[in-house]
Order: sequence, then structure tokens, then C-alpha cells
Amino acid sequence: VGPPTRAPRKLAPDLARGAMLMLIAMAYAGVYVGGGFGTDVAGDPFRDRAASLFTTLFLDNRAFPMFAILFGYGMAWMVSRQLARGTSEREVRRLLRRRGGFLLLFGFVHAFLVFPGEILTSYGLAALVTGWLLFRSNRAIVRAAVVFAVFYVVTVPLAMVGMAVAGGSDAADEYGLVPGYLTAGDWIERLVFLPFGPLFIAFAYPLLILVVLGYRAGRAGLLDDPAAHRGFLTRVAVVGTSLSVLGALPVALTVQGLLSPGALTEGLAMGLQVLSGVLGGAGYAALFALWGIRLERRSSPLARAVAAMGQRSLTFYILNSVLVAVVLHPDLLGLGTRVGGFGALLVAALAWSVSLVLAAWLEVRNRPGPLDQLMRRCVHGGRR
Repeated sequence: VGPPTRAPRKLAPDLARGAMLMLIAMAYAGVYVGGGFGTDVAGDPFRDRAASLFTTLFLDNRAFPMFAILFGYGMAWMVSRQLARGTSEREVRRLLRRRGGFLLLFGFVHAFLVFPGEILTSYGLAALVTGWLLFRSNRAIVRAAVVFAVFYVVTVPLAMVGMAVAGGSDAADEYGLVPGYLTAGDWIERLVFLPFGPLFIAFAYPLLILVVLGYRAGRAGLLDDPAAHRGFLTRVAVVGTSLSVLGALPVALTVQGLLSPGALTEGLAMGLQVLSGVLGGAGYAALFALWGIRLERRSSPLARAVAAMGQRSLTFYILNSVLVAVVLHPDLLGLGTRVGGFGALLVAALAWSVSLVLAAWLEVRNRPGPLDQLMRRCVHGGRR
């Protein structure tokens, strides 16, 4: 059984993936300048404080949730399409396991060579742990989401309080620092961290519930036909985004120096910021779906390029990460030692813009992303 034959793509999911790749690159860039989630910026220049405010309210633990929801959505689409083509359930389960396993492999390589806090390994783990739900009823998926919600209401605050008490609230501590490239110790640190990264994200961040919510959204086809679900998507966009901003506000005020909570309160505020990111991710996905309704009728070259990047999300996720690391890592070009949070955002936006041009070029020539094509060959055994 080969991969599905190429069908007309829906604009909304690809548009959302392409735009979120820029936000993920921005989140990664902040780590290289020591301005990650929870970092105190009270004494920084105004532009860096403004960048921190933006990332805390709209970016940190918001881009990742949306991407996780879209990942689950894509998994649900793949299963339903394969079953509709007559593929046996046993074979589809095998494909899901292969996809999860190869995501782990791709992620481990990326984590080892580039960025230890990467997310592909987490998605691979989520596929292996929750993929069986795609062969169960909608009710089973909803029940699993409720179970995961209860689980994360406990584990996320505990993890964030532990980080705050230990004095490790910033993203550098969160990811164990971004190791260098120049010593054997750097490479040993990268290697030792590999198995812990996806496990930490799975327990300290609401990864599994996000993927399961993506399964349910995929079953409902919310992004395949957003016009048919306009009212629901509008409510999700307004309520989800609004509550997401409110949930992030205490941390935003703390890192700006306007609040001075104790370690316990700070950790709980960080937990609220992370948990409210679930609503933010859903809200962002709904916003892009609503935007896609308009663009389906009259899309611009820019929107088509963004969608082309989203269609090749694996390739450009890795490319953006590599470009950001090359420019900012102190052992490479080292710009991260000379710019603050605002400069890191600009570097990420520039890297994304370079990728956007390449994505448009690939789309014009009807070529897949190289890593996306490699993943398909790995999962499907090279059969077309």
C-alpha cells in the first residue's frame, strides 16, 4: 500500500502550518539569546521588553499547541483516507507506528545536531501512545481528551512550580541549556538529553490532549470545510484567543517586573500560561480556518506561498531551525550574543522569509519538500 494519491489540498490547514512555522522559529530564536519563556526582562531595553511581552502573550506555548492540534488533524486525515481507499486496519496501524517511529528518528537527529528542545520527537511519541484512538469512536476520543485534561491540570502546575522553585523558569534551563559544538562535553550533553526531551514535554506540557483534540477536529472536518462550521470556528477563535491572552497575563506582568510573586505563585502562574495555551492553539487554528474561507475564493501570492510552506512543513520546520541556529548560536555565527529578544525575533522572521521564497519556488515547480518526501518513503516503504 502506497501513500494516498495526490488530491486537491485544503488551504486552511496548510496556511495555518506555514504561519505557525514562523512563530515556532521565533520561539526557538529566543532561547539562543537567553530570552525564553519566563525570563526576567525588567532591566532590558524597551524593544526587548516589548518583544518579551509579545512572545509571552501570543507566542510562548501558543504556536506549539496549534501545531500539535494540526498534527493530530493530519493523522486523522491520513487514517480516514487510507481506510477509504480500502487499506486494511492492520496495515493502517502499521503505517501509524512507522510514522511515529520515524518522527522520533528525525527528531532525535534534529535534537542532537541542532536544537535539543525540538518537537518532532514529542509528536512521534504522541503518535505511538495515542494513535490507537483513531480506530475508536468519537466518544472514546472525547473521553481520552477528558482524561488527559485531568492529568495535565495536575502535572503542568507541578512541573512549572518545580522549575520556579529550582530557579529554572527560563527556556534555557527548561531545555537544559543549548549545548555548544566545540567540546566532547557538548556532544555528550546533547546525546544524554535525547531520551528526556520528549518525555519532559509529554508530561510538563499538554502535548497529548492537543493531539487528541486534533483527532476530534479531523473527524469533524473542521478545517476541510470551514465555511460549514463558520459559527463554531468564530466562537472558538474569539473565546480561545481571549482566554489565552488572559491566562498569559500574570507571567507577562511578572517578567516585566510589574509583579513580584513568590516561587510557588510564579510557578502556578506559569502553569496557567501553559494550560491556557491549549485554548490559544485552538483559537489560532480557528482564526486561520476563517481566514482560509476568504482566501479560498481569492488568494494572494503571499497566502499561496505560506500554504506551500505548510504543505512541506517538515522540511521547513527543520530548515528554519537550522538557519536560526547558524545565525544565533555562539559557536556558529554568534549573533545571539549581540542581540536581545527583539533582534532574535527579527532573525527568525528573516529565516522564515528565506524559507518562504524557497517554498514558493518548490510549489511553482510542483516539487515536494525533500524531508517530507523522505518521510513518505520511510513510512510507505518507497511505494507509490
